[in-house]
Amino acid sequence: MTRRGQTSDVQHVAGFLGEIIYQLRLIWRLLADRDVPTWVKFIPPLAILYLISPIDLVPDPVLGLGQLDDLAILLLGFKLFVEMCPSSAVQRHRDELAGNAPPESAGEVVDASYQVLDDE
Repeated sequence: MTRRGQTSDVQHVAGFLGEIIYQLRLIWRLLADRDVPTWVKFIPPLAILYLISPIDLVPDPVLGLGQLDDLAILLLGFKLFVEMCPSSAVQRHRDELAGNAPPESAGEVVDASYQVLDDE
């Protein structure tokens, strides 16, 4: 294998791991968001609970397949969670993670005129 192929493989793996970390950070932020309904927040813990439960769709002794169904349920649970969250909350957190978030005070500024009245 050439060096160029090895560099490409390393970049591919780094990109894949970076995407996993990004998705986990997004899920963590959404779990803490007040705009996300409480019942939706139960999806990731239930997926993790399936992972550690003794009940499996495919028994773990079947080498490879047993672990593959656990991984599939976990990934599907996380994907379902993000899909069930309000799209505005998901987009806001994606923007914040990408560094494109508006300033904190952007929603608190009121553009108005005023007039001072004299108390006589």
